[in-house]
Amino acid sequence: MPRNAAPARTFGAGKSRVDSFEIISAPPRNPVIRVLALILRLRAELFVTTILITAWVALGPDQVTSPDGVPVDSPGPGLSTTTRAALFAAVALLLVGLPWTRRFLFHRAQAVLSRHRVRQALVERRVLNSRSRACPLAVWARPTRVGEVVWLFLRAGLAPKTIEEEAEELASACFARECRVTAWASTTNIVRVEIIRRDPLAPNLIRSDLFRWASGNPNDDGWSAPDGGQDVPAPAPRPEPTRPVIPPAPRPAIDGPQPGARGGDWSEYV
Repeated sequence: MPRNAAPARTFGAGKSRVDSFEIISAPPRNPVIRVLALILRLRAELFVTTILITAWVALGPDQVTSPDGVPVDSPGPGLSTTTRAALFAAVALLLVGLPWTRRFLFHRAQAVLSRHRVRQALVERRVLNSRSRACPLAVWARPTRVGEVVWLFLRAGLAPKTIEEEAEELASACFARECRVTAWASTTNIVRVEIIRRDPLAPNLIRSDLFRWASGNPNDDGWSAPDGGQDVPAPAPRPEPTRPVIPPAPRPAIDGPQPGARGGDWSEYV
């Protein structure tokens, strides 16, 4: 029996299976580089956390050290813990209550989530370098009218075709309906991953004057009835054209049979 062969296990009469496994080796990386990469991936979360902590400390009272060595709040213009919590909650409710701020924050948060999901999907699908085992670097993500766009920087050893082959997996990972991968025109090591969630050309989203003239009602705005079109009066008939009617062109004069004269065309006698 060869030394490299794996032992076979028997499962019932006449059934056997040979165990197999895969070893993925990765070279050791510098801890400093790993920490910097983690900070780069979590830059949005760290930025928001820093702003919240800075605002919390700035609105609080100043602290002094007591003779016993315990920090205590000094009387001053600062706000208490309860007041700061209530103020933060009121600001959060205000941002969520206003439509434009709610949409802005939601779309920005969705773009950050898509950036993390794209990277995780590429890691799970093993879109990595052959030697360094590094996945593409997610440089930037921003919301669009149809979803989000994530820009990837490809490491050495990867091609845009490799990312394009994982389009369906990327769309599923980002909870989207479609994913489109396009390489940058000037260089192929930068790839644009477009996550499509919405269809701006879907029905009842765009108003057009064509709806009015197609239905025969100039007052029709093109929106369907909320009850599915039931109990809606029939559109008015199309108005008659207001332009003057052009009379038909005169027919060519032809010598017809007349009483007391020879009929027919004179060309017969020429």
